[in-house]
Amino acid sequence: MSLIPSSQNFRPMPSVYVRLKMSVSECLEFYQSQAPNARTYTIEGRSVIFPRRLLRTMVDSQGINGLFRITYDDQGRFVSIEKVST
Repeated sequence: MSLIPSSQNFRPMPSVYVRLKMSVSECLEFYQSQAPNARTYTIEGRSVIFPRRLLRTMVDSQGINGLFRITYDDQGRFVSIEKVST
């Protein structure tokens, strides 16, 4: 029995990389907005929209700053967001 998926069945989930930089005050303004989604651009220049609530876990004492990977499933639904570098 193999635990490694065969190349026929294995498809990596689509992901995009975005660089985000917001000060603490910008984060506060952002969260006071009524808009449910955020829009930014990938490092390749493509527009990407994602739920604004996802960034709450990314805010630290300096705000938000870094390169993030957003992963989606095959139907385009959000799966995860993770900081990959500063």
